Amino acid sequence: MLSLVAALVAGVSTAAAAGPAVVAVIPTHAMGPCASVEADGQIWVTDIYAGKISTVDPKTNAPSGPNITIGGAPCGIVFGGGSLWVNGYGTNSVDRVSPTLRKRVARIPVGSSPYDVAYGYGSVWTTDNGDGTVDRIDPRTDKVIRSIQTRSAPAGLSITGGYVWVGANTGTAIFRIDPATNAIRTIDVGHPNPAWFAADKSHLWVASNVDNVAIHLDPHTGKVLGSVKVGLTPQDGTIAPDGGVWIPNMGDGTVSRIDPKSGRVTATIEVGPKPFVLSVGDGDLWVPSYGGADVRRIALR
Repeated sequence: MLSLVAALVAGVSTAAAAGPAVVAVIPTHAMGPCASVEADGQIWVTDIYAGKISTVDPKTNAPSGPNITIGGAPCGIVFGGGSLWVNGYGTNSVDRVSPTLRKRVARIPVGSSPYDVAYGYGSVWTTDNGDGTVDRIDPRTDKVIRSIQTRSAPAGLSITGGYVWVGANTGTAIFRIDPATNAIRTIDVGHPNPAWFAADKSHLWVASNVDNVAIHLDPHTGKVLGSVKVGLTPQDGTIAPDGGVWIPNMGDGTVSRIDPKSGRVTATIEVGPKPFVLSVGDGDLWVPSYGGADVRRIALR
């Protein structure tokens, strides 16, 4: 398998020089790699069907181990406060994992069917898609300190502009939570299923997987600033260090790059089947193939 990976890398290295391109295809130990995050010099990947977390060494573009078994259909993952935080979709929990010890150190019961997890404003946040709540966890005690009702099916999370932003895979509204008061505001963005975000410290985008657009929002007010047509069934994106907005298109196996200045798609790159969640690590873009068994690295430099 690794020889195949090397051949694929060699085949795309010339294209990488001309712009963003896949420069590595790293096999995972099981089907269904879902999301990834950089921590302690490694890329940590959740494997939803195997119930494990695997790692990739970005220096070698090869799997590094051992894998961490946590169970419960893990997908969303974030690093904060020295720990990895992982949503357990199948266990109705958020797992706290030590990257140093490479094991779970706490399991925190939350609401039904947690979809995503985020770290910010001194708390861990998770969306409970099954019961329409957002749980706020105190990382000092590993306990839920507040459950906030959205009256919808909350999906993706984003931390920016002084607020916690919550997407939904029903309706046309997103939600803005003030972490100082836990007050929630509903914001209609005019497109159905605005479920997943791409954000940095000063920009916010949300994808409608029905209208196949990425919607540009003011990160403080939620006002719609515009929208850009992307690929089929866009999902959970990210913003690269150069400001490029990257959106994975689960329906056609591509990722789209949006130039925030022109508001146009400047690159469309074929990746593995059903890309779901993107992340930036070691200066590049990481794309787990949710419908396959590999993680692809796209060079951004």
